[in-house]
Amino acid sequence: MISEKEVIRRIEGLTIRRLRTWVTRGWVEPTRAEGNIRFREVDIARIELIRQLKSDMDINNAAVPIVLSLIDQLHGVRFELRSLAQAIEDQHSDVQAAILSAHDIRKRKDTDEG
Repeated sequence: MISEKEVIRRIEGLTIRRLRTWVTRGWVEPTRAEGNIRFREVDIARIELIRQLKSDMDINNAAVPIVLSLIDQLHGVRFELRSLAQAIEDQHSDVQAAILSAHDIRKRKDTDEG
């Protein structure tokens, strides 16, 4: 776990005030232990992303939670797809072939309807 001071040292241009504002807004959700705020590596990555959205891409405050929500959803879908792919891989080859065939048929149908 990483302290606020360490986060400030690691992320260029970040101030304690800005970091605390992002936490207050719920954009970053650190853990709280013994009256101290601690950040995980995933929090650091999210803080860096927010910094890039604000500084490099000039995303306004109203849009940041929308962008973060979309990114969170994308990560969730990617996790689900990896889990599904692993579940398919764990199946017998006949079951795998049936799933792939059904997928191809569905994909063609969706393309024809679109």
